[in-house]
This record gives sequence, C-alpha cells and structure tokens, in this order.
Amino acid sequence: MNDAIIVGGGLSGLAAAWELTQHAITPTLIEVKPRLGGSIVSERRAGFLLDGTHMLIEKYGAWDFLEPLGLADALRYIGRYRDGRLVVFRDGTQVLIDALASRLRANILTRMAVSGIIQTGKGFEVCLENGIVLTARAVIVAAPAHHAAHILASLTPQAVELLDYRYDPVARVMLGLDASAVTPQVEQRVEGAPVRSVEWFALPERVPPGHVLLRAGVRLDVEPAINTAESALALIKARVAIAPVIEWAHYWAEADPLTLYLPEHAALMARIDAALPAGVALIGSDYRARRFDARIQQARDAARRIAHYLAR
Repeated sequence: MNDAIIVGGGLSGLAAAWELTQHAITPTLIEVKPRLGGSIVSERRAGFLLDGTHMLIEKYGAWDFLEPLGLADALRYIGRYRDGRLVVFRDGTQVLIDALASRLRANILTRMAVSGIIQTGKGFEVCLENGIVLTARAVIVAAPAHHAAHILASLTPQAVELLDYRYDPVARVMLGLDASAVTPQVEQRVEGAPVRSVEWFALPERVPPGHVLLRAGVRLDVEPAINTAESALALIKARVAIAPVIEWAHYWAEADPLTLYLPEHAALMARIDAALPAGVALIGSDYRARRFDARIQQARDAARRIAHYLAR
C-alpha cells in the first residue's frame, strides 16, 4: 500500500509531492499527460524564450520556496503592480517545474488517467482507467475541476457541482518580429476582438537584439472561425502582416479559471472540503488559490496536513 497518492502532476501536484518528500514520505504521483507541469511550458526558438501560459507573474512579499529549490536568483523584476511587483522567470517559468521535479523522491506514473477513488476500511483505492487499482492511506487530488468531479464522486456528492466549472478559452500566440518593421500601425492592427490582450517585449534574456516579441491572448469563443490555437495564430499573423522570425501558439483548456472568481464558489469549496474524508485533499488553481505563490502554498499546506494524518 502507498502512503500517499497524488493525482495530477501540474504545479500544485508537484509542490505537494515536494512537501511530502521533506516529511520523509515517498508519494506516488499520477499524471495523465506524458509530461509534468500542466499548462506551464517554456521553449527556446531562434534566440527567443517563450512561455506557453504563465509569463508575467504577480509577486507579493517573499517567496520562501525559491531558495530551497535553487532559484534564489531566478526572477527578473519588470515593474510595480498594485501593491506588489510583476516578475518573470529569467529562464522561463518551466524552471520552477524542473526544480520541483528534480527534488522529488516519488514514484511517477505518466499517461495514466484516474477514474475514481473508493474509501475502504484500510484507506483508499485509486482506480485507473486501464483497470489497475492502487491502494493508499491518503490521496491528494490536484486535477482540474471537471476531472475532480468524477474522481471524487464516490467520496462526496457535492463534487458533481464542479462539472459546471468554466474557463476562459484563451490561446496564447507569440510572434518574434524584426523590431524595425513594427510600426504604430502594426500595433493598432493587432488590437480588437477576439484579441483579449496584447503585449510587446524586448527583454534581453528573452528576445535577441533588434527584435521584439509579440504575445497576444486570443479568445476562442468569440468568432466561429477562431476556435483553435492554429486559427488564433493565423489571425494574429494576418493582422501583423510581417513575416515572423518565430511563431508559436499554445492553448491549455484549464489555464484560465473563471468560476474561481464567482462569490458562490468559496461556499461550494467549503462544502466539498467538509464532506471529504480525512486523508483526502483537493488542491489546485481551480479551487481557492488565485495567485501563483498561493497555489504553491495551498499545495504545501495540504501536504503537511496529509503528513500529519499519516503520522497518527
């Protein structure tokens, strides 16, 4: 029997696994995708450093997790934002995923989907869609809301309400461009529906000299013809009308939660948390944590509770 199973290998699942490791607990981490990190992915192309989702990040106060992960100097400060700062990871946000993964003592199973969890007299049975059943004394679910609704259905009927969870369908389009060709007219052409956000960057660590990086967020539910990352890329390229040095479009369906910000969502989460049996925790960006660092703190707090539960 496993001491703890973590369902989901994104940022929250990895942070929980890292915390359990520090409590001398070796978890089994199950991830349905072939790679860890969820929506967080970074790529280098022709001198450009690209982030699929999280690039500009709000930072408030000290992030005490950076130094133990070897990332004390990993941030570049961009400017003030509200009562905090905007930062980027110098080498891409994926460095945080890689740092967490490199410090795990965990059994990692990728390309594995979990269909449900059953409570037994000795703990929990985690049922995989391929028919394999794993047993554990405790379980942390770090999966998106739609999947968590099915996974937790036998443990709490309140979880079914997570099936109504909604996300903002935004694809990130990135074009590396010759700076001399970008005029005010080009910048204006990029604006307008279904483009939700437009950012231009010339950060030395991310953009080669003489170039700029255009990063546009394109909604995929405004125009019928713009419904995939590829169609979003084609739209931005057509508006820019400049041959790009590099191009990339990234879409992750659960990257931008909307339901999280509804006033009634906190009450739903309170009901679900209260109904879950001891030894089960639900964590992730869909539930309570709105900021980047809060996701990590939420995961570590849940892991500490699970460690305390296992030590009884």
